[in-house]
Amino acid sequence: MNTPPTPLAPIQAQDSLADKRPPFINCHTHTFTGEHIPPFLGKKLLPLGLGFVLTIKLIVGYFRWYYRVPAKWRYQRPYKLWQSLRFHISWFLQKVPYLTFPIGVILTLDTLFILFFGTLSGKFHDQAWFGYVEGLNSFMQQIFLLPPPQQVTLRFLIVLLLFVLNKSGRNLVVFISKGLFQFLRFLPGSETSAYLKRYISIGRFAFHKKQMTIFRMLEKQYPSDGRFVVLPMDMDYMEAGIPQSNYMKQLDELKALKRIKSKTCLPFVFADPRRIRDDHTYFDEIRNCITNEGFRGIKTYPALGYYPFDRDILPLMLWACENQIPVLNHCIKGTIYYRGNKKKEWNTHPVFSQSTGEKGKQEPLRLYELNNSDFSTNFTHPLNYLCLLDEYYLKLLLEHYNDQALYSLFGYTTSDQPLKKNLSELKICFGHFGGEEEWAKYMERDRYLSENGFTTPQGKGINFIPTALENSWRHNTWFAIIYSMMLQYPNVYADISYILHDDRIFPMLKSLLKKDSGISDRILYGSDFYVVRSQKSDKQMWADTAGRLTDNELELITRINPRNFLYNTIHHYVE
Repeated sequence: MNTPPTPLAPIQAQDSLADKRPPFINCHTHTFTGEHIPPFLGKKLLPLGLGFVLTIKLIVGYFRWYYRVPAKWRYQRPYKLWQSLRFHISWFLQKVPYLTFPIGVILTLDTLFILFFGTLSGKFHDQAWFGYVEGLNSFMQQIFLLPPPQQVTLRFLIVLLLFVLNKSGRNLVVFISKGLFQFLRFLPGSETSAYLKRYISIGRFAFHKKQMTIFRMLEKQYPSDGRFVVLPMDMDYMEAGIPQSNYMKQLDELKALKRIKSKTCLPFVFADPRRIRDDHTYFDEIRNCITNEGFRGIKTYPALGYYPFDRDILPLMLWACENQIPVLNHCIKGTIYYRGNKKKEWNTHPVFSQSTGEKGKQEPLRLYELNNSDFSTNFTHPLNYLCLLDEYYLKLLLEHYNDQALYSLFGYTTSDQPLKKNLSELKICFGHFGGEEEWAKYMERDRYLSENGFTTPQGKGINFIPTALENSWRHNTWFAIIYSMMLQYPNVYADISYILHDDRIFPMLKSLLKKDSGISDRILYGSDFYVVRSQKSDKQMWADTAGRLTDNELELITRINPRNFLYNTIHHYVE
């Protein structure tokens, strides 16, 4: 392989208090707007076809309308009068709990009868206990505490009042509803509710029409010398509908943002092999962005429906390797992923193999996942990057493609001869470090030999030999895999974006930032602004991080490591 130019000497931790202190760098942020998001992002994520109802356009449109119209009402006289009236009513009710409690009980009983009496009558009319229920229903109507069935409007208002004013009564009604009506069990559970929260949270920031507006909101939450790696998202190929503004327009807007915020904005350019394949000029556009527009690296997002070693992205990876251009890859089981149907060729891995169950016989690694949220993780899986970094697997990949142009590019002759060029020095970053749940899973696994001994100077982690790869793919945590790859490849980094919201990661993070972890010099601070806003604000995550780490640890992940990661032979270090 061609030897890349020697970079400037990396800044060491002891220089942190010197006059030439490197700038603060957040290595993982976003500024794309609602126009850049496909409309059916909730497709195959939300149940009952809600993904086609709660479109991004609808959510973004709501927030734009809300901040343009209703949000301004609070400053007008009618709203001020309503606030005063509501306060005095609440003040009065607080003083007379002997009235509010029985009113709540009556509203709850009324709602139960209004919603469920007919269902109970049909199911249990021959039960002895139902006679008491029927008697209570008649008695409450006789003393005018329950409107008769003919008064539909009044009954509706009673149910509405209960759901608005009485939380305990509302919870009781919902609990009984799920027991009586089977279809309600298909309503969103806790996991879907969490996804929905993140989904709507995207709309809360994406309603801004300008990336500059979003970027300024980001800047104000960090130190005054802050620099920010801005990662665009090319979602045109994810089969979730056509965005109002395509990726190329998003890229043009990001170029304009870079020109205005030339010092603080450090954009990456997105690389989707399908765009490279469809538009033969896009490879040159990527190089132009980095060489002439001041972009600092390349972003990939395999969960959108491709492997990070796709045939059409390999020439770009070689160019990045030869110029020490950093490549940041999404590596977490998230909510933005390919929404189309699984293709037949995705049922097996193109490079890795597994045992057939018969001694000495191998077959392609079977990928049994069917749901989009599951099979998309096969693209994101950190082991895929062995097909770039490890020459043995890279040669298998080239043989799989059997492409003379790729053979020539990498200098492939035969399987038993070394390549003239490889990607072992490719500078990559695993965005999100595999995810906070993978960290928690790793900490719990004390019975797995391959998942122990990482935070002490013992060996190089997991041995990624071909015969053990199936076990690693299916059973090792992504945390352990990424940690092992960082131990084995000196240009592999990981950022802690998004997972910072989870307090559970900090004890392990502090351990990783010790020198004997073997990877302390390649952990990067990142927040995943504004996607992480469903969990915490950026300023809260930054305050939490600053409060839990020492000054030297903060210096390492926010100033020293990011500066070395962003070094390339075209622009050198970030100033």
